[in-house]
Amino acid sequence: MSGFNLKSIKQVFSAKVSIKDPNGEPTGVVFEMAGPEHPERKRIIFAQARKFMKAYSKKGHAEMPEPEDAEAQKRDNLAAFTLGWSGLVDDADKPVLFSKQAALDMYTDPEMAWLVDQLETALGDKELFITRSAKA
Repeated sequence: MSGFNLKSIKQVFSAKVSIKDPNGEPTGVVFEMAGPEHPERKRIIFAQARKFMKAYSKKGHAEMPEPEDAEAQKRDNLAAFTLGWSGLVDDADKPVLFSKQAALDMYTDPEMAWLVDQLETALGDKELFITRSAKA
């Protein structure tokens, strides 16, 4: 009887996302993003959940954040979940060094909304953070 080894499928902590321009063409820029099981991503998500539950427990009802605050939190999370990049250059064709602040600055630029959309989509793609061994 043949079976399947479920351990041949692994959840990985991070994945590389190849960035495409708004026309779908490859740019050569690659971002490394923290997956759902990455310890820092989990810590941030759990801290936000605890904050929400504490406020709910204290007031007895859920309080929704202002839209601007929700947007800012989303951008902060995206910067925190970005682990690095390669191939990114500035207007002078010089490499842009990765930092969380550089990521946040880029993500808050309205002209970079197309990039934010791609990265948020990637963060929600659970398959991106799963690998299968060659034997599977």
